[in-house]
Amino acid sequence: MPQRRGALPISDAEVLDCPETYARGVPYDRLERLRARTPVVWLDGRLSDFPGAWAVLRYEDVRHALAHPSLFTPETDGELHAVPEEASAIDLEPPARAMLDRMPDEAPVDFVGDVLTGLPEMLRNTLAGGVHALLRHPGQYERLRERRSDDGLLDSAVEEMLRWWTPVIQVWRTVRRGTVIGGVPLLAGERVALWLASANHDDAVFAEPGRFVADRFRGVAVGGKSSRAARRRLREQRVRPHLSFGYGERACTGAALARVHLRALLVALLDRPGRVRPAGEPVLLRSSARHGFERLPVRWTG
Repeated sequence: MPQRRGALPISDAEVLDCPETYARGVPYDRLERLRARTPVVWLDGRLSDFPGAWAVLRYEDVRHALAHPSLFTPETDGELHAVPEEASAIDLEPPARAMLDRMPDEAPVDFVGDVLTGLPEMLRNTLAGGVHALLRHPGQYERLRERRSDDGLLDSAVEEMLRWWTPVIQVWRTVRRGTVIGGVPLLAGERVALWLASANHDDAVFAEPGRFVADRFRGVAVGGKSSRAARRRLREQRVRPHLSFGYGERACTGAALARVHLRALLVALLDRPGRVRPAGEPVLLRSSARHGFERLPVRWTG
């Protein structure tokens, strides 16, 4: 498909479209510049496993598309967010402490391959991303340890882990009829890639988005529901929900499962004497869709 208004020079497009890029991490610096300059861009897909699509990068535009599934139709080949059929066999009271028992004191282990073994891939990516957030922000980790009886803080920390890591980088939609998004006209039948990772790091919505801030979502209840007073306070603070599980009526059906597992793991980490520390350089997936690890070396220290 020829490039149209809003397209980037090919060198920039290649950076976002190439799976090898993500072995070094999501290119948040590139995404930040693009959101400010060209928030809807054409990626031709030559270096990826996917056909060409319009990449939607800003929070407000991504949320708009997610909230209108009749206009932006989900792809029929399955959602990365979807819960696999074997999730039905996952205990909603996950054995997080038993998983941590797979970490002997002082000996390095691969958190993904040795500790989270047996879990579906998307759940592994979510839990490993949460642990990585703590490893990268030791001050916030220590704060959570000191205040581990504060349920509101723990709930907020779970949401912040999901925002900061964003286990699904992008999801795809098909435009059902002509529309405009981000100032770019889209035609019926064109594909769009909704960049959840970019939206969740949009500094127009989240202050200092690259930082993990445990109490960023204090007052936001699971599922996006909250009390009237909490909603008023959040409006005053201009706090918006993250989009890691989508938005609106087609939000991820596995959201509750992911939250239950992530909170159980966080509580188990904070209650166990000692703490988890890095034991080597993590190896990220080479994927522009799934945000996870090949390996996450850690050790438990007393």
